[in-house]
This record gives sequence, structure tokens and C-alpha cells, in this order.
Amino acid sequence: MSLTKTRAKSARATTETVRFGGVDLVLLLTALALTAFGIFAVYIAGDQSRNSYAVNQALGLLVGLAGAVPLTLLDYRLILKYLRIIYGVMLAMLAAVLLLGASAGGAQRWIDLGPVQVQPSEFAKLFMVVVLAGYLARHPVGENKVFLAALGIVAAPALLVFMQPDLGTALVFGALFVVMSFIAGASLYQLGTLGVAGVAGIILALKLKLLQEYQVARLTSFLHPNEPGAYNYQLAQSKLAIGSGGITGKGFGATTLANLGFLPEDHTDFIFANLSERIGFFGGAVLLVLFFILIWRIFHVATISRDRFGVLLAVGVGTIFLFHVFVNVGMVMGIMPVTGIPLPFISYGRSSLVVSVVSLGILQSVAIRSRTETSKYPKS
Repeated sequence: MSLTKTRAKSARATTETVRFGGVDLVLLLTALALTAFGIFAVYIAGDQSRNSYAVNQALGLLVGLAGAVPLTLLDYRLILKYLRIIYGVMLAMLAAVLLLGASAGGAQRWIDLGPVQVQPSEFAKLFMVVVLAGYLARHPVGENKVFLAALGIVAAPALLVFMQPDLGTALVFGALFVVMSFIAGASLYQLGTLGVAGVAGIILALKLKLLQEYQVARLTSFLHPNEPGAYNYQLAQSKLAIGSGGITGKGFGATTLANLGFLPEDHTDFIFANLSERIGFFGGAVLLVLFFILIWRIFHVATISRDRFGVLLAVGVGTIFLFHVFVNVGMVMGIMPVTGIPLPFISYGRSSLVVSVVSLGILQSVAIRSRTETSKYPKS
């Protein structure tokens, strides 16, 4: 074999190694298991007319994979060239919701695109992670000027989301800023000052009645579970469903509170309660273990990344999943406020599923290059 052919073969082998050799199989398999769990959960949720939701959820998986596979193969650092464009698109999408969005349940969060509805705030979470990671990777956040500039970057889309109104997603933006800026090097003084300002802002918002009455009721209902009200009823039914599932559950075909119409939002925000009644404590524990493994592997990608941008991408995505799981599961158990945050991969929602799958595609790109590249990209 000639030297030229040998070199060409070696180059092809190296490319294949870079593309496929470093895939985090544990992360991949766990995500697939959760997605399958979610499609099945939506299939059995509520009455049988909702079986079409499972088909829509499966289509969401296919769309997510169509975006995740190319992002896995591409070098994630190429995204750094397009941060301004990504940020502009995010603001334009969120502004379009306020101007042209479809309303449902007292909120204006969706854009009609013919046969489907898109929820831009779900995509905005991932866009925010990318933009904030790129900014913090290039600027010393320990400087107050940089810290305030980063806060402004997050505040603009968070305000647009809050105006929809979508308090839950706005809180996700806040969590992203706190965690990512801390990992990037923000001081405890900066974060502490931000915390004090945040508490003062919440008190001021309550005094000026900037929050809708139903938002206040959602945030305070879990503190007074015995008082009458729509959200206390919802929480009571949720806890009753979880408790009635017992250790092993009633079974997939059993008549449940969701079937009887007593558990609102049984296929979206409160799907964990619906599942727990059917699969019991053991089934719910298996689901939580899968989430634990997923989040562990996401943060593991952060530990092996060779550059700050990769670290912050993984931390940001991990924060989104951790926040969603903690708040959603706590919400249905009555130990967290009702904020309307879905359970990733499980709650019905194509936009949420697409974004979840795509975000893991970006993380696989980080994992692949972290494991296959040499010290050419030292960890910073």
C-alpha cells in the first residue's frame, strides 16, 4: 500500500474516531430509556382518546434526533461564531409570541405553524445556555461590569417569558444565571447581592401586584394545603393519586383518578402523579433513578471538557434538567409551588422533547471531542 493511501486511510479512521468513538453511551441509553418511558406514559395517560399524544411525542423524538445527530457530529465550538445571531433569534421568537402567539389557559405561549404549535420559551432555554456559556467563557465574570452585562443578557429574554406569562420558565432563566455564573467564577458577594435584590424584587412585585392572582395562588397554595381553591384541589388529587398507587401500583389498565377526570393536567405537568398511581413506588423510583443517571452523566461531561465553553454548556443543560425534575416532582408531591414546569422526556409536549434531545446532541459533541482530542485544547 502506498504512503499516500496509508495516510488517507489513517485520516478517515481518525475522523470516524472523532465522530463516534467518544459518544457517552450511558448518557445516550439513559436518554433513550427516558424517552421511551415518556411515550409510554403519554400513551396510558388519561382516557384512550389521548393515545394520539404518544404518536405526536414519537414525532417529536424524530425531529429532535434530526437536529441532535448533526450537532453531535459537528464541533460544538463552531457555535461561538453565531452567538449574536442565536440571541437575536431568541428575542425575536419570544417577542413574536407576545404579538402573534396563540392563547390557551390564560397564557400566550405558543405560535401556530399550520398543523403544529411551537413553544418558543422551550427553545429559549437552550439558546440561553449557549449564549450565556459563550459570553462567560470569554469574559471574567468576577468583574462587576461583566457580571451585570451577563445579568442583562439573561434578564431581557426572561422578562419576555414572564410577560407571556410563564413564571416557571422565567425561574429557569434565573437558576441558569446563578449556577453558570458561579461555575464561571462569580464571587459569593456578587451572588449574595443578587439574591438580596431578587428577594426585594419579589416583595415589590407582590406589593405592586405585578403577579397575576393565579400565579400568587400557585406559589402559595402548597403552604396552605387545607384551604379551598383550585390549586389546592389539584395538589390534593395529585397526592391522593401518588398515595393510592402504593408500592407496586394499580396496573396500566386500572381505573385511576386521571381516567375519572379528577386529576387535572394528568398528561403534562402532573403526569408523574398519574404514573405513580399506575406503577407505584417502585416504578416511580426507577424513573427517578434514570433521571439521576442522566443528570450525573451530563455533569460528568462538564468534568471532562477541555475548554470553558464546553464546561458551561454541560453545566447549563444539567441545570435545566435538574431544576425541572426537582420542581416538577416536588410540585406534584405538594412540597414545591405549582409552577407549570414539565417533567423532561415524560410530560407531553413536542417542543420540550425536541429541545431536550437536541441539547443532549450538543453535549455528545462536547463528550466526543473531550475524549478524542489531544492536549491541543487544554482545559482552561
